[in-house]
Amino acid sequence: MKYMLLAYTNHEAWAAATREWTTTGQMPAEVAAACAFFAELGQELVASGEFVATEGLADPTHSRTVRPSAGAPVATDGPFAESKDVLVSYGIVDCATPERATEIAARVVAATGDTVEVRPLMNQNGEL
Repeated sequence: MKYMLLAYTNHEAWAAATREWTTTGQMPAEVAAACAFFAELGQELVASGEFVATEGLADPTHSRTVRPSAGAPVATDGPFAESKDVLVSYGIVDCATPERATEIAARVVAATGDTVEVRPLMNQNGEL
């Protein structure tokens, strides 16, 4: 079964780390630690055959949201909802059980402090 792991983090903290990196040219220690963790986890999931895909996402200020409107869809700048937490990355894993997908997500939470949503993916027939 495939699961999408959606990672959310505090936007203000993320923006501060990005500013520090851009300003000093030095990767902040917490960012370096997270990168090392994800590299190790990625190698483990590739070796176990559970890795499918993962990507980081750009800052939400680069987002566009398309909503229904009378007549035609309307696109607006920015994410769907205003909140202090933003979606920063996703990963897709192929696990034998939902408990295993949750275990992987818990490791991400423990290493980064982010919130991770674990959501099953449907197949082409709309089934879990």
